[in-house]
Amino acid sequence: MSIKDKLYAVQLEFRQRSAARSYRSAAAPVVDPRTFAPKKVLFVLSGLIGDSVMSLAAIYEARRLWPESEIKVLGKRHNRELLKGCGYFDEFYECNADPFSLRRSDEVEKLAEWLKNEHFDAAIILLGDQFAHLLARAGIPVRVGVKNTRLEPLLTHTYDIGSPRTWGVKERLGALGCLGYPTANSLPTLYVTDEARLSVQGRLAELGLQTGQNYVVLHPFGSTRRQWWDLNKAADLAAELDGFATIIVGGDKTIFPERPRASLPIVNSTGKLTLPELIAAIDGAALVISTDSGPFHIAGALGKPLVGLFRSRRPEHANQYPSSVVVLGKNEKCMKSCKWDHCQAEPCRQMNDIAVAEVKHAVEERLAAV
Repeated sequence: MSIKDKLYAVQLEFRQRSAARSYRSAAAPVVDPRTFAPKKVLFVLSGLIGDSVMSLAAIYEARRLWPESEIKVLGKRHNRELLKGCGYFDEFYECNADPFSLRRSDEVEKLAEWLKNEHFDAAIILLGDQFAHLLARAGIPVRVGVKNTRLEPLLTHTYDIGSPRTWGVKERLGALGCLGYPTANSLPTLYVTDEARLSVQGRLAELGLQTGQNYVVLHPFGSTRRQWWDLNKAADLAAELDGFATIIVGGDKTIFPERPRASLPIVNSTGKLTLPELIAAIDGAALVISTDSGPFHIAGALGKPLVGLFRSRRPEHANQYPSSVVVLGKNEKCMKSCKWDHCQAEPCRQMNDIAVAEVKHAVEERLAAV
């Protein structure tokens, strides 16, 4: 970490602890799940795509518990795009500024004013602990968030997600459980808009996918290089998927090697799909192959046949979805010396050790079960 980053981290911690100390919360209101019927509820969902997908079950469950409530969601632009087709909430408020950032204070103050004027009965933080002080300032009586954060004193009710390394869908449902509600082991639910379906059909056709052609979505990338699968192996796999075209998905800074010998097209859509179009492309696929990243969780929430590529040192989310089978990269040196998320080798040795034959076998196994 650079000196600049260290200084930023120190001032951020100081400002958050000061915010927590400056607010003297009244006694937490008692919530009786038999009678609690909030008119307006806010969910804070401001996080990465994969984490956001795993948190959706809590919003879906809240709609079941409070069918007459007005449910609103606060998050960033990509969170809004993720939820475009979902009808189990009423409104999305987009805020792309960090509440403790020294920049974009006007956007934060605009959000603070909106929160005050909405008169929410309850606010539940799923992702975005840093918003707790704004919820308190707005006078929202029931404020739910994660235990053991710097801003916990600003909350009225807390839930435990265990280790940041291992939490999943079940732990985020604890946001409702801490209010006394029994919650089923729900799965995240995503939907696709008709607009996105039509748009992605045109986009993929422009890139070389023929109308009516069956395809597999392949995502060998990840938010960090530690999560990437060897791109040459990924290209070799795409060339061997008999009977299927392959749609390569990824961000605009990813480059995928060409493999012209494939019997069916390898369509490189990296950097060319919006998030709603990516969701639609995944929804239309016969199968999805992905690292532990956003597309893996999107496919799981859509119930698509799924093959996950994971580091054996990071298998925590591998079994979140019943539609998936998982291939674990194994490397003895990593198992003995690698810390949880501090890989010193890029690309990761464990991801590199996943063989094309292993993945192809998992694909065939998963397709045979459909």
